[in-house]
Parts: sequence; C-alpha cells; structure tokens
Amino acid sequence: MKRQRDFRRSRLLACAAAGLLAGTAFAYDAQPLGGTITPQTLAESLLTAGSGIVINSVDYQGADIASGLFTGGQAIFGIASGIVLTSGNAQTFGSTANGQPGAPLLKPLTTGTTNDASVLTIRFTPSGDQIQFSYVFGSSEYPQYVDSEFNDVFGFIVNGENRALIPGTSTPVAINNINCGDAGGAGSRPHCALFVDNRAGNQGMNADALGGWTQVFNLTAQVNPGVENELILAIADVVDNILDSAVLIAGGTLGVCGGPGQPPCGGGPTPPLPEYQPVPFMTPAPLALLVLMMGGVAARALRRQPRR
Repeated sequence: MKRQRDFRRSRLLACAAAGLLAGTAFAYDAQPLGGTITPQTLAESLLTAGSGIVINSVDYQGADIASGLFTGGQAIFGIASGIVLTSGNAQTFGSTANGQPGAPLLKPLTTGTTNDASVLTIRFTPSGDQIQFSYVFGSSEYPQYVDSEFNDVFGFIVNGENRALIPGTSTPVAINNINCGDAGGAGSRPHCALFVDNRAGNQGMNADALGGWTQVFNLTAQVNPGVENELILAIADVVDNILDSAVLIAGGTLGVCGGPGQPPCGGGPTPPLPEYQPVPFMTPAPLALLVLMMGGVAARALRRQPRR
C-alpha cells in the first residue's frame, strides 16, 4: 500500500500554521538530547525518591532530536514531565525522517521492517524483585492507518521480555491493538475505552502531530534483586520512516515495588482525560497593539501623579 506522504507533509505544515493563526497554544515542551541532556540524564529522571534502584550504565541508539526530556504534559497526556522517545522529533511529533536504522530487538513485535529506531538501554541493580513505572504511547499514524501495515512498534523489554502490555492482557500496546477505529470510525476498535482519540485535534494537540494516544498505563515487571538487570525502552517506525510514534514515560515513577517498606505495585490506567479547552494567545499584531495601549495608559497615569 502506497501513501501520499508528500501531501501529508504539506498538510502537517499547513495545520501547524493554522493552529497558530487560530490562537491555540500547547503547554508541551521537550528538550532533545545534546549538551547537558544525556542518556544518563534521561535514565536518572525516571527514578522515584528512594527508588531502590542503582543505575549501572546507560546507552542510547538513535537520533538526538528523537528523544529527550519533556514538561507541560499533564493537561494533554496526564503525565506532567518525564522522558520522551520517538521515531521522529521529540519536540513536534508529526512526521520526520531521521535516516536511522531499525531495531532488531523489536522484530518479534511486528511483521514489517523497522526504521528510525530510538533505543534507550538501562542496566541497573534493584533492591527488590519487582519494578514499575507509568507511560503513554501515541502516534501520528492514528487514525488514518489503523489496521494497516504501518503499525509502528515499541517495547519495554525487561531482561528479554516485552512488558509493554495492554492492562489485564498479554497483548502488546500497538496502533492496531488499541484504537477507536480508522479515519471513518470503522474497524474493530479494540480497547477504545483505554484510548484518547485526538482525530479532531481537540485533546490538546494538533491531530497531525499525534492523532491519538493511550491513557496512562502502569508497567510492572519481575526483576532479579541484588544483581544487574536490563531495561530496554525502544520505539521505531514500521515499513517506512515517517508519520512517527512516541512514548512518554513519567518522571519519578521508576522504582522497586511490592516488597516490605516499598510502595504497592500496579495502579493501572487513569480515568479518561477531560476534553481539552484551547488556551488563547495573542498573535503578533494584536499583541503589539495591546502593548502600545498599555504603555499609553501607564504614561497617562504617570503624568497625573503630582510632582515632588
């Protein structure tokens, strides 16, 4: 199946411009890898206070622009801040071809070739036998390419086993496994109740950036206490390398759980997010006029003050 990608790229730019002209602003912001933002920074930002985890080493494979730290996600994703891994651009989402290779470790989770992979590998020693953290998965493949071959893939692989599963199931979280139907609303709509449908662009972000995402899911996995374990966070495009996907992992949520003196494991998905209300802001011309008007008011007030 061939897609009209040039058309989609043009539409993405047009929609982004239209969003600015319409006066909507999104709080989400990301700082990609580079400078003081290192793979070690990403890993350490995930740890809870008193996490019970010692990070031994961190490795990242992928484009720097594809991953980083984010803030301002609470009203959109239900996660205020943390790390973001994408198959494109961590700041804008949407559609970016980074020219990166795929990830062989994701091959068991897809039937297609992978491209533009971002892979963060954390080797750590836990004090307990279970760990947990919270995350959201989203994609610009939603909803147009639901039930297609363009089923972008990600995995959270703990000691060789993928633990990024739909709550209460053994089914991997993926575009074709959790959605509210295709562009026409048709299809099997699996686990729609656990999905935030942004096809109308009314959930806090332009629909061409991310057409939808999951609710906040909680991952729990068995680990081996007192010895080194491996956590691999990986995401990639499937078949082609544009119309990207993203996974956002909540900062301060990675830690041991379930044992004596440790927090309980679990938590599951959060309730559906309320419908987003756009935040108005001034475009340059009205803003300049407002500044001039305020300046005039201030000047008149100063002229009315008695001299000393």
